[in-house]
Amino acid sequence: MKVCIFTIVSNNYLHYANTLFESVREHCPQADLVLGLCDKKTEKTFCPEAEIIEMCDLPIEDIGRFIYQYSILELNTAIKPYVIEELMKRGYDAVIYLDPDIKVFGTLDPMLALLQEHNVLLTPHLTNLLDDGKLPDELGILQAGSYNLGYIGLANNTETMKLVKWWQRKLYKECVVDISRGLFVDQKWMDMVPSLFDGVYICRDEGWNVAYWNLNHRDVVEKQNEFFVNGQPLMFFHFSGYSIEAKTLSKHQNRFAKADKGPALVKLCEIYNECLLKHGIDEFKSIPYAFSQFADGTNVPDASRRLIKDDPAFDAIDFFDPKDCQKVHDFLNQCVGGRSSNAIGISRLAHALWSSRDDLKNAFPDVLGADSTSFVEWLCHAAPKEANFADVYIEGMRKDLETWRDKNASQNTDYNSSLFSGLIRFAWSHRQLLPLSLRLKLGAGVANWAFKKAYSAPQQALHVEGAEYGLNLIGYVHAESGVGEAARSSIRGINSAQIPHCIVDYRVGNISRMGEVVDGNLVDEMLYGVNLIHVNADQSKIVRESLGENKFSDKYNIGYWYWELPEFPEMFDFAFDQVDEIWVATTYTQHALEQKTSKPVRLIRPNVSVDIDSDIDLSAFSLPNEAFTFFHMSDVLSMHQRKNPLGVINAFTRAFQGKPEENVRLLLKISNLERQPELQKAVRAAIAKDTRIELIEGYLDRPTLNAILFNIDCYVSLHRAEGFGLPIAEAMCLGKPVIATMWSGNADFMTEANSLPIKFELTTLETTIGPYEKGQVWAEPCLDDAADKMINIANNRAIANALGEQAAKDIAEQYSPKASGEAIKARLNEILGQ
Repeated sequence: MKVCIFTIVSNNYLHYANTLFESVREHCPQADLVLGLCDKKTEKTFCPEAEIIEMCDLPIEDIGRFIYQYSILELNTAIKPYVIEELMKRGYDAVIYLDPDIKVFGTLDPMLALLQEHNVLLTPHLTNLLDDGKLPDELGILQAGSYNLGYIGLANNTETMKLVKWWQRKLYKECVVDISRGLFVDQKWMDMVPSLFDGVYICRDEGWNVAYWNLNHRDVVEKQNEFFVNGQPLMFFHFSGYSIEAKTLSKHQNRFAKADKGPALVKLCEIYNECLLKHGIDEFKSIPYAFSQFADGTNVPDASRRLIKDDPAFDAIDFFDPKDCQKVHDFLNQCVGGRSSNAIGISRLAHALWSSRDDLKNAFPDVLGADSTSFVEWLCHAAPKEANFADVYIEGMRKDLETWRDKNASQNTDYNSSLFSGLIRFAWSHRQLLPLSLRLKLGAGVANWAFKKAYSAPQQALHVEGAEYGLNLIGYVHAESGVGEAARSSIRGINSAQIPHCIVDYRVGNISRMGEVVDGNLVDEMLYGVNLIHVNADQSKIVRESLGENKFSDKYNIGYWYWELPEFPEMFDFAFDQVDEIWVATTYTQHALEQKTSKPVRLIRPNVSVDIDSDIDLSAFSLPNEAFTFFHMSDVLSMHQRKNPLGVINAFTRAFQGKPEENVRLLLKISNLERQPELQKAVRAAIAKDTRIELIEGYLDRPTLNAILFNIDCYVSLHRAEGFGLPIAEAMCLGKPVIATMWSGNADFMTEANSLPIKFELTTLETTIGPYEKGQVWAEPCLDDAADKMINIANNRAIANALGEQAAKDIAEQYSPKASGEAIKARLNEILGQ
């Protein structure tokens, strides 16, 4: 037979392709090898074993639009049938596709023999039961598709060409990740093939396509340097979701660590690690994707892709011509809705982003009317980072916003006049006497005034003359609390960026247990020219007094502050005098602080790191557990009214009360519960009514807490406000689906694509709760919406998997130690003039 074996990758996956082709060459030397390059060929593109077919050379109608309508994941799948047609036209008797993260371990002769008898070879995801309560389960597999499209074999004949043409038609517009419509790229379409086309053979040989989804009923052993699966020779292993660094076998499952299935699997992983390193993982993984930008170099926002796919305005666009890019920008910037005295225009692209996200719909319901100005303010702050909006997609709305402000807010008042400044300050100091709607408008006016004042005043040099380069980090670095973890996050970033630093372990005023381990240079002396003070605003004066003013007077002092509500309280205004600059973790906190000061307020995102020790015994917590486990954790010292553990309990009760057949549980970890007897009584009463609700009290060491997070199925936070939302981010980092109130700090990293946002209404605090003053606003989450989402996620493992996978990817990309370290270093260089 004349045989061709191919795979498809973008340049950043070439180490996988080279590993695959090396193994194919060893075990099927007669095959021709082809690489479908879903990218542009560059001087770094290296695949010596295979012929390279570039995507743009495939005969795909309107190829430019086809490329830009899809994400990189969707596009790598969408071109598959087009590559197959090209190879069939070359006259190959058999064409075989293998995913790039596959390695062949045995001869392919049995496969080639079957292709002489059958038209199509498919491998099912499952050949036995999968009902042990882990992920993925049978329901998840059913929703993902019966057959794994990491492999397909086709004989070249009229029937298979008919299949390929049908496949192309389906993927031309519908190779999308659209969970709500039941689509996940190309896989579900293949469920129809055995009934639509003749000669389809479903291969159940347990040595084929061995992977995390079928390993539960397949045992791998090694005999005389060969691998066998349930007694059958291992033909090929599919390392889907694999990472060299991770202890788990795949990020798409929670069933196996690499060491859980015996020494043969450990050796397979070791072999694969060596191959990936040998074939250049460090070189290739960082190569940028060519089509992440338009032809003129403008970044492609994901919100534009569905417009490009569906709108006829793009029918005549040449996406490879830089001149036509202006037509793309003009269309995406077209105004939807009208400008008026109480509204400014929103672009098509901005409206598409708003339409795709429930959190934005909740926050700005009248986006074409009264909420348009606040939505554009959010866009200007958040969309460049959060939605990949280039300035060309924001500058027009920004100018409209400035014009609207000048016309409607300033009323031609001189922003620099002492009279106007005095009026603003007087109104702001008495804002609690105003209705909420007027208070929010006043807040926007103050922010605008402070902005104008700051940028019209003479700018002073930032750098600290003669200061030694580096940072003194001061904070509760051992505290088992959110503010302690915030300090440790900065330490991880500083270490990643290799910034000279020293660490001052500060403990005054913090009553949390001090049990966390810190990797860094703990000293009493502050050696460098810049202080990074990791205590919140209310403690900023105390830290200077307790450590000595001399340690701050000749330094550039940065406060890293967290705040949970949209207005920064007047009682903390003294803190602005204690620092030269403020860093914040979220755009939400940034907006609250910018209304109160003209000092720099910089967004320096924290990093999220969760190390897993698979050897920790969790039997005391009944983990792992076959039941679908919801998890919530909070500390009453952070105000239980804000964290709202009772809301989580009530939502769980609404979802599953009277349904004893539902195999679910709610695991609560609440610290310092004894300090709130009424809350403790309510929690214990709920547990007495439903034994599926369980409580962990007190402190846990970090490795145990991380292990619990890794072994639960879904994290729930029905908070009323968050400065950042660290437990939410940590759960997402571990690939867990999250159900959470879509308001406050966590809105920076939660989207409908990576989580299950909960609807809410903003309510006014009727009494003062701790530092949260009467008259402030926070969110009241919709418990019915939370209950519905609990039911849906508990019965839909495929959605849970997809959300968790996207969540882990987003947190890894945006909240890594490297990213935060680079941001810290860039700002430090500006301050010190380097």
